Parts: sequence; C-alpha cells; structure tokens
Amino acid sequence: MPVDTTHALYDKYGPTWAKMRDVVAGHDAIQKGGEKYLPKLSDQEEDEYKIYRERATFFGATGRVVDALSGMVFRKKPDIEDAKSIKPMLDDMTLSGVPFDQFAEQLIEEVLTVTRTGVLVDHPQVQRQDGEVITLQRAEKMGYRAYATIYKTEDIINWRMTRRGGRSILGLVVLREVAETVKAGDLFALECSVQYRVLQLDESGLYTQSLYTAGANNQLVEEVIGYPLVNGKPLDEIPFTFFGAQGNEPDPEQPALYDLAVVNISHYRKTADYEHGLHFTGLPTAVISGVSATDTTYSIGSAKAWVFSDANAKAVYLEFTGQGLETMRKAIQDDELKMAALGARMLSPDKKAVETDEAMSNKRSGETGSLASMANAVSRGLTRVLGQMALWAGSSEKPKVRLNTDFNPGDISPQAITALLSAVVAGKLSAESFYEALVKGEVISGNRTFSEEQAQIDDDPDLAGQPVKAANDDGAAVSAAA
Repeated sequence: MPVDTTHALYDKYGPTWAKMRDVVAGHDAIQKGGEKYLPKLSDQEEDEYKIYRERATFFGATGRVVDALSGMVFRKKPDIEDAKSIKPMLDDMTLSGVPFDQFAEQLIEEVLTVTRTGVLVDHPQVQRQDGEVITLQRAEKMGYRAYATIYKTEDIINWRMTRRGGRSILGLVVLREVAETVKAGDLFALECSVQYRVLQLDESGLYTQSLYTAGANNQLVEEVIGYPLVNGKPLDEIPFTFFGAQGNEPDPEQPALYDLAVVNISHYRKTADYEHGLHFTGLPTAVISGVSATDTTYSIGSAKAWVFSDANAKAVYLEFTGQGLETMRKAIQDDELKMAALGARMLSPDKKAVETDEAMSNKRSGETGSLASMANAVSRGLTRVLGQMALWAGSSEKPKVRLNTDFNPGDISPQAITALLSAVVAGKLSAESFYEALVKGEVISGNRTFSEEQAQIDDDPDLAGQPVKAANDDGAAVSAAA
C-alpha cells in the first residue's frame, strides 16, 4: 500500500471534520459550501439559486460556543509544575515564537472543533563537521533543541497500535505536511508540495522516522531520517501524543459539538427559506384587470397616474396576509433554543424567574462537566509533551500541567472578607488560608504564592508592621500586627 493510504476511521470521519470546520469558520465558509449546506429549491435555475443563497444568513452559534468555552478554560492561566529546566521552551514551544499558553489554547480549540488533534515532539538535526563533537549545551546555544508541532486531525492520515508485553502502544503514525519552497527565478513566489512524515517503531521496538517527498513525475521518494537520539540513545516510543475530548486515544470520535453544528445548519436553511419568502411576499404587487391593451408600459410612483378608458378596469395591490411565514419564524426560534440547550447558552433569552445561588451553581456544574473532562484530558496530554521535551533537554524533571476547570467567576462578598479577616485576627484562621480564600474568590490574582506575597509585604516599608483591622462580633475594631 502507498504511504498516503488513509485509515478506515479517517475516511469515516473526514466529512464530519470538514463540516465542523466550515460551521465553526462561519458565514463565508458555509456560503462557499453551496448546495452541500443549502440544497436548491425544485426547478431552481443557477442564477436564482445564487440569489436565494446570498439572501440567507448563517448565524455563527457553533463558532461562538467554541470561543466561549475556550475562554472559560483560559480565564485562568495554566498551572505548570516542575518545569524550570525547560523555561525557554515554554516561552517558545514551536521554534516559531508560540508560547505555551497560546499553544495550549490552540489544542483546546482543535479538540472543541473536531475532538482530535496531535502533537509531535522533535529535535532539529544537528549539522556538524566530521569529527566535531556537539554537546547538548552547545547545540542549545546554536538553536538546536526540542520543539513541539501541532498536527490537525486531517493531517494525521494513518496510525496503528502495537503490543509490547501486556501494553498497547503506538507503533505507527503517518503525518501529511505541506512543504513550501521559493520558486526558481522568482523570489516572491512560493511553491507548495505535499510530503508525508512516517513515525514508527522498527522490529526491535526503536523509534525511527522517514520522510516521503515528491520526486520526478511527482512520485513519492523515501528519505530515511533515521533514529532520533536522546542523550545519545534511541527512543523506545514514538514521541507523538494524541489529544481527545475524554481520553487521548488515537481513534477519533464524534465531535463534541457535532449536534450543535447540525442544528446550526438547519437554522441556516430555515433562514434561507424565510428570507426567500419575505422577498416575494413582503412587497405589494400591482395587478391590473379589465384592460385590453398589451403594449402599454405602466410605471409606479407618486408622479404617475393610471387612467383607463374602460370604466370596468381595476388596479389593485396584492399583499400577503397568510400565517406561513410566522410558522417559519417560530421554527427558526425553536432551532435557536435547541442550540442554547446544546451548548450555546448565551443565545437563549434570559429567564425572568429568580434562581437560588445553589441551583445556579448546580446547573453550571452539570453544563461544564464535559468541558472539565476535556480540559483534564488536554492537561494529561500536555504533561506528556512537556515530559518528552524535558527528556530531550537532559532534565530529570517531570513537568505537570493543569488547565483551569473552575469556569465560574469567583464571588466573595465584603461581609465574607471581613468575617475571614476577623477569624485571622482571633487566631482561628491562618493568614495563608485567608490568602487562599482571596485568590479563590478572585479578589487578588494569585500570581504570587503566599510566601512571595509575605516577602513583598516585608520588603515594602509602607506595609511592614502595619496593623490589620477587622470588626469583632460587637462591631468594635480589633487589630493585630501584620
């Protein structure tokens, strides 16, 4: 089989991924999709269909939901532990200037859109003269260090698991890439060609990589890259990590927002019919009867008058008075409510009924459960990615990543702050616990640890030694040294 052979599940989910991409991209992408998203009406000519399609408006609910959910995950910075040795890599994950936070956000948006993506951790090949020794430190100074690359699910065309003892591990991944080269004789033109990167474990279980590029007559030619070495030794696993909505398994699954996308397309079709109906029924139509002349042109306007010689001649306006469009409008509203229920809560009208704080909190917890699972799955994948980068950097650190799963804005009242402070003064609550409560309530940022905050206070002459005041149960002021 050729290297560009695709996995059966790739073929199954390919149309679904394409649909999700277009729906998330919005109006222009859906309009460009033509009859795929808006079928022609019966006996409709091409010019008529073009006008019919252009009248339709696509309401980008799915794209808004992706942006909103991603924003909820990243309303707090990711928490990264034990990653001091790879700090330069966190500032530039890709060797193209993409910092860790932006890198993680791209992954979340991919998982929200198509529910699968992947990251390859690789290392540039070190160019050296014969006999020259390149140490790890020197290689890093020359810009040779581990980096990570995100591959969209459409570019992960084939994969295979293999057994190692009692475990099932990744044995093959085929990645499609687009290579850009400057066109010969034209500095400002680029030529693009498709190439395939093959990651696999050989018969001895060692990781090897090869690249298939277009040769003569566009025939794919294999270039063996060889065995990438970490600390002079080959890897016994493929440094490629899959990201999914629940678990980070290679096999794709139905996109988490697919049902929302389907209703979004249904809403688009209904708006097309509704706008079409408005166009033909919204404007009155002049009708003349009892006139025999057929070669006369009649103009409409305040400066024009129609005079007929036949007393029985009539001129009237036809106007639409039926309920058909109202039924269609309600159907459009029903779709909007369905989209609200499927994830676009911001699209539904605000409820006038008052709900208790506990009821609202429970409701939000249920609605954000899937998003929390997704954030946790991406956290596990990123932990593995940073671990591989640390390994390549010769570090013994084991980085750990935790993305935010607290999607509800903190809410702590002034009365609660006063009560907590009184407990500190009374010796019933530690200052550190008080600090943690302020961070959780989002009164302060929490960018510094308690120790760092305390050191900041001690170093500030305007703050050090100042009394902390609070009210006791009787309302009288009490104080203690900070």
